Amino acid sequence: MLLKGDPRWTHRRRLVYGTVLLAWMMILIGAFDVTDRQVSSQLVIVGGSLLTAVLSGYVFASTFDDKWQRADREPSDFDSQDRGADGDGLDC
Repeated sequence: MLLKGDPRWTHRRRLVYGTVLLAWMMILIGAFDVTDRQVSSQLVIVGGSLLTAVLSGYVFASTFDDKWQRADREPSDFDSQDRGADGDGLDC
């Protein structure tokens, strides 16, 4: 579970926000730069790739951490013994 005061996630969010800001600056500079077309296109491509990679990694890490934090505390609905063979919760 994501705790608001958790220092690990405070530091991670700070790194993610900084990287997202850098990626957006790269995209905007590349989009409005008229001096060199090749550099501009590379800034947009690399900025978009960086943005995608960082956000995907953040979502993966937060999901992974949430699952392992929750596994120590409480069982989820998916761990219930009352679920049917097809997973719909009905024993029919």
